[in-house]
Amino acid sequence: MSEYDECTDALVDHTVLIGLQAELGGDPGIITAFVRNYVALLPWRVSRLHRALANLDIDDAMDAVLSLKTSSHMVGAICMNRLATELEMGIRLLPHADHLRELADQVRAIENFVPGTIRELESPIP
Repeated sequence: MSEYDECTDALVDHTVLIGLQAELGGDPGIITAFVRNYVALLPWRVSRLHRALANLDIDDAMDAVLSLKTSSHMVGAICMNRLATELEMGIRLLPHADHLRELADQVRAIENFVPGTIRELESPIP
């Protein structure tokens, strides 16, 4: 069993979006737009991680992973949030930027969960 297998059951916690909608006055249009923006930017955020690692740019890698982690947390993308948190820890523990390429497998693991996360976010809330 892989350390990422636990992500296959539920990629999104829809109660997060329900709670956010309640906090924002109950307007479903705000949540719909918020999710739409997250979904539109998710592939770009992962691509940005790939570029930062390839360019050995530790500052951009950290900025990209924090953007992914924070936005994922806000929409309830629990697996994406957890994987981004693990990647953030990996970046913080690197002795220097030359070791960024060692994290490429983690970024590929994140990338593997993009389609499922998008699919769950675009599905009606159960």
